[in-house]
Amino acid sequence: MSCYEENPASKKRKAKTQEAANFVEGDEADEADEAEKPAKSVAPPTMRNEEGEVFFELSSKRRVTVRKWKKKIFVDIRETYEKGGKTLPGKKGISLSEDQYEALRDTIKSGAIDAEIAALG
Repeated sequence: MSCYEENPASKKRKAKTQEAANFVEGDEADEADEAEKPAKSVAPPTMRNEEGEVFFELSSKRRVTVRKWKKKIFVDIRETYEKGGKTLPGKKGISLSEDQYEALRDTIKSGAIDAEIAALG
């Protein structure tokens, strides 16, 4: 093989890269079709815990709670557990300040996280 001939492994990589590019272009066309359709967003039901704080269930063991603590508002994403018939917040989770929540929300809305998930998938 001369220095100007392409390595067979490089050819395979180029083919896969081109295939991936074609796949992404096809997805973008599908997304354009979906963008023309009206969005079918269903708001999750608003529930309140015993303290009167609003929460949204993510799954049977995880929820997002909007709460006020020391005159500040937090968005709490946390695992839950049951004890004595009550659902209680667990240790595993994170409390986001309003600024942190807004940064996360904006990142999600921008599509950057979805793009990274698609790239890894």
